[in-house]
Amino acid sequence: MKKFTFLLITTFLSVGMLFSQEKSSGLKYVPSIGAHIGALSYLGDIKGAEGATVYTYWKPAYGFYLEKKIGSIFGVSVNGMFGKVSKSQLDDNVFLNFETSITNIDLNLLLDFDNGKIIHESSIFSPFISLGVGYLAFNPKGDLSTNGIIYNHWSDGTLRDISEDTPGADTSAIIIIRDYDYETSLKDSVTNYSKTTFTFPVRFGLKFKLSRNLDARVAAAYILTFTDYIDNVKDGGNDKLFYTSFGLQYNFAPKDATTDKYKDFDFSDLDKEDSDGDGVSDEKDLCQNTPKGVTIDNKGCPLDGDEDGVPDYLDKELNTPAGVLVNKEGVTLTDQMMETQERMKDSVETEFRSFKAEDLSQAEIDEIQKQYEAANSGSKMVTVNIPEKYKALDTDNDKYISAKEVTNAIDGFFEGENNLSAKDLNNLIDFYFDQ
Repeated sequence: MKKFTFLLITTFLSVGMLFSQEKSSGLKYVPSIGAHIGALSYLGDIKGAEGATVYTYWKPAYGFYLEKKIGSIFGVSVNGMFGKVSKSQLDDNVFLNFETSITNIDLNLLLDFDNGKIIHESSIFSPFISLGVGYLAFNPKGDLSTNGIIYNHWSDGTLRDISEDTPGADTSAIIIIRDYDYETSLKDSVTNYSKTTFTFPVRFGLKFKLSRNLDARVAAAYILTFTDYIDNVKDGGNDKLFYTSFGLQYNFAPKDATTDKYKDFDFSDLDKEDSDGDGVSDEKDLCQNTPKGVTIDNKGCPLDGDEDGVPDYLDKELNTPAGVLVNKEGVTLTDQMMETQERMKDSVETEFRSFKAEDLSQAEIDEIQKQYEAANSGSKMVTVNIPEKYKALDTDNDKYISAKEVTNAIDGFFEGENNLSAKDLNNLIDFYFDQ
């Protein structure tokens, strides 16, 4: 018994250390823990009543287990099972009975079928099977008397207070009813057998996934022992145990990495990203597209020393007085410059209105529409080479300046987005109609 206790403690300490190491290291295959209850039966030399099955003399049992995968296919488990087995045989020739406590601890190699090779890991139902070696402790006792009166088995199958061969027993003997109190320790009269032994358990069952961390399991275990004395009767092969159970298993394993789309993504990098490479992260950069090499302030914007609204790297007049109006190049606008710009604007607006005139003849409108449709249908048109100055306006690269592209050029002029002059726009409109 001391040897068994030492083995039990050593097994639990080893598994506990393994569990703590795996949990702290954060590895994928972290152990699971489970508990089970079920019916325990004995198969041996005492046969029981006629017609008895493996479940006729079952006794309740319970247990626990720890298991851990050691790869995608196989795992290991430690299983403990505790209960009792009992059986009686009372017929014309035989009166035998026993009951014993059972403690069995075993270590197993486990195969779960939901390993991605046989059945998908996310399957709700999955079989499993395990093979192992174990250590069993038992202590058979018998129900041999009641209230101090020894049972005497008679040939008619009854139990009486005196032996059948006692003179006058046929009239004086009293039939005794068993009390099923297994109070007498049993032992072999010849062999002083050990009450511990090794076992060879074979388990198979079905696992049901209730949630990511919780499984239900039904299982059956066939436990071969290396002793023929569990029932205190040596008559043939070694005794066996059969245990069917229902259990719940809790899985400590974290979320499966295969379902984590962002497992390799470092979200902290989002806070450090700097798209324009100016040294200021995007989340703090108020000017996101600063050209390379431009000196910036702590907000990521190009320096504007005279605060005229034009950054220094574009400013052709770096020391503009405060409050003075400037053009897009940062140069102070004089009265003459503003007057010239106004005249140009009026000129372009006149041409723009001329281009959009509502007094075009229907024939002219039809011709414009015809040319537009031809340009968009891929048909060949009689075109002229676009002047170098206007090639950038051909945004769809169809070798044709369309009405939309002329309109975009005029809008760009007013918004300061191109370098065309009023004269250039007049010539552009003329070129459009000449195409």
